Amino acid sequence: MLKKFTLIVACLALFASCASRASSIAPASVSALEYKELSCAETKGLLKDKREAENALTKKQNNAATGDAVGVFFVLLPVGSIFGADVSGELAEVKGEVNALERAITQNCN
Repeated sequence: MLKKFTLIVACLALFASCASRASSIAPASVSALEYKELSCAETKGLLKDKREAENALTKKQNNAATGDAVGVFFVLLPVGSIFGADVSGELAEVKGEVNALERAITQNCN
C-alpha cells in the first residue's frame, strides 16, 4: 500500500511541474500609464517589438510544454522544465506589456 501511495504522489508531482501551453498563461498586470510619456510612433514601435517578443516566447513555451509531455511519456520526467525551457514568467510579463501598450496607443495617438 505504501509503495502504491508513493508512486501516485511521485506521478502527481511530475505532472504538476510540467510547463503550461502559452495560451493558458495569463498576462501580468501592467499599467498603460508607464507608457504615457512616449510619442505615438514610439508607442507603436515598442508595441511591434513586444509583439515579436511575445511570438518568440509563445513558441518557446509551447515547445517546453511539448518537451515536457514527451519527456513524461518516455522517461517520466518533465524534460523541458528541468532544463529551463519554461518561460511562463517572461511570457506573462510580455503579454501584460502588449496589453498595456495597446491601451496606451489610444491615449498617445489621438
